[in-house]
Amino acid sequence: MIAPSPFERLANCLNGDFGGNPDWFELISVATDEFVATALYRSLIASNAAARAEPEAREYLAELERANTIRNHQLWELTRAAVAGINAAGITPTLIKGASEMSLLAKPSELSRLLIDIDLLVSPADIPAVQAALGLDGFEPIENSQYEHSPGSYWRPGAVATVDLHDSLPPSIAELLTEEDLETRMILQERDGIHFLIPDDSLRFLINIAHDMLHHTTLASGSTSLRYLLSLVEQIENPRSGVDWEWLHSKRQYWRFRLAFDLQIAMLEHLFALKVPLTEPPGRFVQFLHWRRQLKFRKPRLGQIEWMIVRNGLKTSQFIATRFKLRNASQSLGTD
Repeated sequence: MIAPSPFERLANCLNGDFGGNPDWFELISVATDEFVATALYRSLIASNAAARAEPEAREYLAELERANTIRNHQLWELTRAAVAGINAAGITPTLIKGASEMSLLAKPSELSRLLIDIDLLVSPADIPAVQAALGLDGFEPIENSQYEHSPGSYWRPGAVATVDLHDSLPPSIAELLTEEDLETRMILQERDGIHFLIPDDSLRFLINIAHDMLHHTTLASGSTSLRYLLSLVEQIENPRSGVDWEWLHSKRQYWRFRLAFDLQIAMLEHLFALKVPLTEPPGRFVQFLHWRRQLKFRKPRLGQIEWMIVRNGLKTSQFIATRFKLRNASQSLGTD
């Protein structure tokens, strides 16, 4: 039997199984790298291992929890300020990713996730008005922060994070959704004097998987992100969650999402012993890719070398394909 890796030992602790005498330096180091240190603390407190944990480790994690709670409170106040200004311009933005999860809590400050920024989605036609509204509230655009589906990130003095403005979902997510999906799976919310839309449970589940595995290229690299998995765990274990598994399975018609979905479900079962309704067992290719992901966190150095080789191979393939297209285009022009 293969000994569990530090990554898997951390997952065991997140499940409440702290074993006999865990290596707290290792646990906290991996949890910090994975942005789940506050989740580790909450699991420790909820288990029967809190009394026998190393005092310094327990106190350090408790301080991280207090700091994250304060920061999340400030993040929600930042969200309120940004959304209030946008509402004043007659626009209802959509909160996505961590901001949407925060908005669902009675106390947004109690979100266990460590958020980097606040993500707001508005229609392309509303971008000029939203930018003007943010400017009136003291937000300034960050230089060179624009990218494919974002006109930029905004910050104001004293803010604990940026507001990342989007005029569309990333292509890797948008291609999975129909107009009907976007119309029926966005829920209007009102709280704390502001109104906004959030994705429903099923769409948040899809966005989580597609953003991590496809947008962040985790599918290609074979890596595993515990913070994204924990959000899926929370949704699955929440008795009030209304995940539409039939709708999610319908999105498996897109082969890249099918691989991403099946791999995340396999990892949820491996690390957290969670099962979800499946239409079919994982095929051999999914089993191979799942084994590859395990290899990555059991043999990190070997995994880094493997990804370097694969990434360089992909870049070479893309270069050859581009040159081939350009050559064909020039030949076509020459014959016209």
